[in-house]
Amino acid sequence: MVELKAYSGLIRNYKELAEELSLNIAGLDRLSREQSLVVAAYERWGEDVGAHINGQFAFVLYDDCTKEIFATRDILGAEPLFYYVTADKTLLYGLQIKDLFNQPGFVRELNQELVQFFLAFTYVPGEETLFKGVYKLEPGTWLRFGETGLRTGPYWELTFDIDESKNLDQWADEIEAAMEASLADMCDADERPDSFLSGGVDSSYIVAKSRVECGYCISYEDSEVSEEDDARATATLLGRKFEAIRVTPQDFFDNVDEFLVAYEQPQADVAGLSLYAGCKKLMGKAKLVFSGEGADEFFAGYSVYKRVGRVNKGFSPVYMGSTHIMNTSELRRYLKRYYPEKSARNYMRNRGLPGRKYDPLTWMLYTDVRSFFEGSILFNSAQIARGTGLDIRMPFCDLRMFDIARRMPSRYKSTKDGNKIALRRAASRILPQEVAYRKKLGFPVPIRAWLADSNTNGDIRRAFESEAAAKFFNTDEIGALLDVFLGEEPRVKHPLWFARHKAMFWRHIWTIYIFIRWYELFFGKDAI
Repeated sequence: MVELKAYSGLIRNYKELAEELSLNIAGLDRLSREQSLVVAAYERWGEDVGAHINGQFAFVLYDDCTKEIFATRDILGAEPLFYYVTADKTLLYGLQIKDLFNQPGFVRELNQELVQFFLAFTYVPGEETLFKGVYKLEPGTWLRFGETGLRTGPYWELTFDIDESKNLDQWADEIEAAMEASLADMCDADERPDSFLSGGVDSSYIVAKSRVECGYCISYEDSEVSEEDDARATATLLGRKFEAIRVTPQDFFDNVDEFLVAYEQPQADVAGLSLYAGCKKLMGKAKLVFSGEGADEFFAGYSVYKRVGRVNKGFSPVYMGSTHIMNTSELRRYLKRYYPEKSARNYMRNRGLPGRKYDPLTWMLYTDVRSFFEGSILFNSAQIARGTGLDIRMPFCDLRMFDIARRMPSRYKSTKDGNKIALRRAASRILPQEVAYRKKLGFPVPIRAWLADSNTNGDIRRAFESEAAAKFFNTDEIGALLDVFLGEEPRVKHPLWFARHKAMFWRHIWTIYIFIRWYELFFGKDAI
């Protein structure tokens, strides 16, 4: 007998699975049918169960035959799953880290060596977490726990199998077919989808190809960083309803604590916090929304992918990812204690090493799929959905779409003249050229102005001078960083450092602040 202990997900190929498993799912709601399917699929395929499911999922079973706990997670890592082994060798598990807190044997401790990872990347990559002993099961991996202890293993490995036989239009054909198939499996007939809609091609393509009723755009008072006008024009062109969700500085800063509690691990993505604040305003207006995650990571949409030559230099090049903001000297300057054995550079070198056999762009994409995409982008969506109750579904995060990206040559993804080349070609068949080929803005947030405003930045100065800050940081150093950003005389002067990284000041300040506030919430005097 197999007992389902925990489940979260969205299975796209449920019809095919039910037929193959001879399972009657007629009349079941989505959650019930998916819970039945994962049990039956495990009974058929065992550890390889995940390889047969197209979708996002994390689940835990108890197998009475083997007397073991079995857990697994989807290939891309859209649904998180955490585990912890107690001092008396009991396995604790949860779909969220908070699920572990009140379980017998759990000890809440900071994984201090990983603080520098967060500061370097603005998120926590890989299987370790900032809670000591708490691990995140890797994507495409299974776990077993029983009398013989803990075992993990992959049921899937990331590879790129480049196909040189197709031209640009043939790749666009494949993208179009995959998007149609993904959208067809995304919702039941009685579900009404809406969508996030920015000025970019990804969300515009989703809206154009789907039965979305309304597009929602996060907007700001500062029109220079708001995508509202472009998004509204696209919605009007496509005959859909449109609503701008205005996020104010007050909304942004008022949601910091709730955002960090929902995320459980610190996350310094300002777009993520802005989206969280916006999603709270959507409550009561929308239940199910589409989102464009995956398009940039599969088809090379970020500007860093145009700098392949700069990244791929030297005897042993390391791609640190698109969010890397602090180098070793800066970490040593800020932190009271730096752990050389936990070098961010060494970690990313090893993380990306299997991808070195590919061309430089594919190597960068390999590294990002194994770190940034799962650890930041997909984690964002999962935790925003849990924190706000909004059902976020991602049409691009379909294995049929990902398979196209694994086979597509780099020249159809990004060149010095453009990015997402094949995706834009597919989109141009249904969208105007100015929309399909619009330059990516990257979900801008007017954070520099907000951080510099004394009406909104008050907690930053408090945090930098707090007991928690003094525990981890050289407070004169981080204080000098804040001084210079605010246009004040720095208490400690480092002219070469300041001149070199002026554009990074706000990112360093925000990342340090987020860690301090996260630590206060989870380990401070009034911790949750």
